[in-house]
Amino acid sequence: MTEDKDNKPGGLRPGLRALLIGSLALNLVIGGLMAGAVLGNKQAGDRPPREGDVLGAYTRALTKEDRREIGRSIREYHREQGDEGKLGPRKVLEDMLIALRAEPFDAEAVEAVFASQADLAVARRAIAQQVWIDHVSQMTADERAAYADRIVEALSKRRGPPVRNKAD
Repeated sequence: MTEDKDNKPGGLRPGLRALLIGSLALNLVIGGLMAGAVLGNKQAGDRPPREGDVLGAYTRALTKEDRREIGRSIREYHREQGDEGKLGPRKVLEDMLIALRAEPFDAEAVEAVFASQADLAVARRAIAQQVWIDHVSQMTADERAAYADRIVEALSKRRGPPVRNKAD
């Protein structure tokens, strides 16, 4: 008996995984910009939260069960899309690899791939946002208030290196 690695369930190709991680990073930046504009943190002496901090706070403030439920809902949505849900990121990655290997290098082709990737990321972020909104809509008023308090708490926890004071 020999193992057939092609029938191994689950794993993503490294290139597709990198594309999905890149897409998630873009989602965090865009979502963080939007949330940062709404929430703001204007306490005297504090730096405003970074873009990724705000969107990350939405996630960190959720309970473990809520994060899992939202993640399951997002995955279920993509599964329901069938090949369309799987082929989008894969096609963008393949297009980028072709553009990078092209001789002569065509910067406009790479820009077009980035535009496709951004469109895909926006669509995926919109799905995630709708799932989040649907989930939050099911919360009671007390649950939403507690969630909002946890968001504020998550934003108040400073992440990253300490801010250095410059001597005048």
